[in-house]
Amino acid sequence: MTLIKCSIDQIIDRIRRHEPFEAVDDYYGFYLKIETYVPYFAAAVHDGNQMRPELIKKCTLSHAERLYEEDPYTAYFISNQPIVIKGLDSRFEYDLNRFQEDAVYETAWGRTVWAEPLSSDEKEMSLEKYSRFYRVVFTLLEELTRLFSDRRITVYDIHSYNYKRWDRQVPEINIGTTQLNRTIWGAEIRRYLDVLQACFPNYWVAENDTFFGKGGFLGQIIKQFPNALVLATEFKKFYCDELTGRFYWEQLADTKERLEQVIKLYEGE
Repeated sequence: MTLIKCSIDQIIDRIRRHEPFEAVDDYYGFYLKIETYVPYFAAAVHDGNQMRPELIKKCTLSHAERLYEEDPYTAYFISNQPIVIKGLDSRFEYDLNRFQEDAVYETAWGRTVWAEPLSSDEKEMSLEKYSRFYRVVFTLLEELTRLFSDRRITVYDIHSYNYKRWDRQVPEINIGTTQLNRTIWGAEIRRYLDVLQACFPNYWVAENDTFFGKGGFLGQIIKQFPNALVLATEFKKFYCDELTGRFYWEQLADTKERLEQVIKLYEGE
C-alpha cells in the first residue's frame, strides 16, 4: 500500500467502507494502517516523539528527557499486524493514554513541563488532535464490532517502561488488568498470560506487578465497547539503555518476532 495523508473525515469514510489503506492524518497526529479487517488491532499510543515547534520553545524538557518517558519502538513491535494505529506526537504534547481532562500535562514525574503556561489556543489544538485520534479509534471499533458481532474484539495496547528507577526486580512483561471485568474476561486474561510466557520462556511475565492497566486508552474503549478486550502490555526496556537511548537491535527484532507469535497464537491463526 501507498502511504497517504487524509483528513479525519476521509479516514472515517474509508473505515466505514471497509477499505484497506495506510495513512497519516492531515494534522500528523497519528498513523493508521489497515491491511485487512480482522477482529483485533494493535496500538502504540506512546511511540511518538514529535512536538509542535511553538510548544518546543516553551517546553522545559529536552528531546532526550522526553524520549526517556516515551515508548520508542513499541510501534515497531507491532508493525506487521494487519491493523496498526500509533501516536506520532509526544505524550508531553498530549497524552493519549489519559482521559481528556488530564491529557495536557502541567507537571510530569515531578517536573514542570512548560516554562510559561500554554495559551488557550495552544492547549485547544493539542486537545483537538487528541479528539481526532479517538474519533478514528471509536469508528474502527464500531466497524469491527459490526463485522465480528459474534466474538470479542481484542486491542493489543503496547507500552514500555523504565525499570532502573525501581529498587527491586521487575518483570520483563507486565499486563495491567485492574479495569477489566474478571467475571467476563478472567479466562481470556489467563490464556493471554500463558501465551506470553510460552513465547517469552526466559522472561518474567506478570500481571499487575508494576503497572495496573489504569490508562485512559483502555478505560475509554471498554466503557463504550463491552465486547472489546484491551490487553495493556508493558515491556520493560530491556531492549535499550533507557538512560542513554541506545537501542539493542537484536533485542528489538527478537521481541517483535516473539510478540507476533503471541498474537497469532492468541487469535488462533
